[in-house]
Amino acid sequence: MKVDGDRTQIYRLDQQLYEGDLCLSGTSEMALAAFVMNRTFRAEELPLRLAAVSRCYRAETSGLSDEKGVYRVHQFTKVEMFGVSTRENSSELLEEMRELEEEMFESLGLHFQTLDMPPHELGAPAFRKYDIEAWMPGRNMYGEISSCSDCTDYQSRRLNIKYLPHSSTAPLHAHTVNGTACAVPRMLIALLETYQQADGTVAVPEPLQHYLRNKSLITLNSDVPVMKYIKSKHISKKY
Repeated sequence: MKVDGDRTQIYRLDQQLYEGDLCLSGTSEMALAAFVMNRTFRAEELPLRLAAVSRCYRAETSGLSDEKGVYRVHQFTKVEMFGVSTRENSSELLEEMRELEEEMFESLGLHFQTLDMPPHELGAPAFRKYDIEAWMPGRNMYGEISSCSDCTDYQSRRLNIKYLPHSSTAPLHAHTVNGTACAVPRMLIALLETYQQADGTVAVPEPLQHYLRNKSLITLNSDVPVMKYIKSKHISKKY
């Protein structure tokens, strides 16, 4: 793999080993957007809400001591939300995603703050963006765990995603919205550091106990299998 340019965040596969111009996906947002490309929806079909879980690959690096460890990694798992809406309703869909993210983090008992990002912090596709940062005691500061963006027609014009409004037969470019439901490494940081007890054990938030066989506490694993040396027996045969 290689990275082209000083500021790119994309891993490209070596063309000497792989045929074609191939790269590793940084988010499933691209796959979800491609899933609806070149399609024209009826207005009553929107908003369309999609979600996917995928491996994400990022070539981004950081020399900051605050971002060492699993805070910034090159490969991680993420649940991504993606929506297609009419021009009038994309801001409403953005607020819906923001509320969904906040409700999820509240249910886990995380202390977080939501930032309405200023224009100079927006990337080229985003018209409006929220960042959600959770308090991470080990870093003694807030760290981003989620975001959601209203991209209006930036993506739909490139991907030819349209819809037919009720009042016209001419299709219009739709608006797209995306948001991170869960980026696993940073979520683990927030959960483990928030719920670690004085004795080193970690309390499990109630919504997650079902997925851990109803455990309410993570302790040192004492259930270690006993290793035994077994001498192999070779059976000799006479021919």
